[in-house]
Amino acid sequence: MLQHHLEEFIRYFKWSLVSRDEFERLCLVDPDTLTDIQRAARFYYLQKLSFGGRIASPTFGTATTRPPRLNLLRIEEELSAAHLRLARVTIEHLPYETLIACYDRPSTFFYLDPPYWGCEDYYGKSFFSRADFAQLADQLRGIAGMFILSLNDVPEVRDVFREFRIRVVQCTYSCSRTTRPKVGEVLISNFVLP
Repeated sequence: MLQHHLEEFIRYFKWSLVSRDEFERLCLVDPDTLTDIQRAARFYYLQKLSFGGRIASPTFGTATTRPPRLNLLRIEEELSAAHLRLARVTIEHLPYETLIACYDRPSTFFYLDPPYWGCEDYYGKSFFSRADFAQLADQLRGIAGMFILSLNDVPEVRDVFREFRIRVVQCTYSCSRTTRPKVGEVLISNFVLP
């Protein structure tokens, strides 16, 4: 949409302000009732201002120590920077099993970052199910390439991926509202990690 309507998209934000009321109003709007430009602007506004970038059930993210993440005066600049970063990238919108089958070669390296165990609906219903973990493990057993998979460290994850190498790493969750807890995650691979 931006490729053909960048000026209209930017014009949509003229005289807009960052506000909790507008955020909550846009959350209630059915995207199917909007034009392509309105739908894109709604998505951009909500995504930039959502706490933790949540898509399903977004909440307004704000801080007292910094300005809002959405700078309405720099939208074109930010989009241009993103375009430059992605200029040499191929973007696919495929189910993970199709993408892995399509690109698997001995020289391929896959980095896999599915939803955490217990958070399968975080990115939307039917995006990734609990059964997908076992299906993914089955597919990864047969690939020619190498992979690293990152997940939360829970017994169920260790069980499903028990045939692979598992390394525990400590992470700090930066999306916590009150604390920044250290938590265990696992890096699962089919090769020895350095």
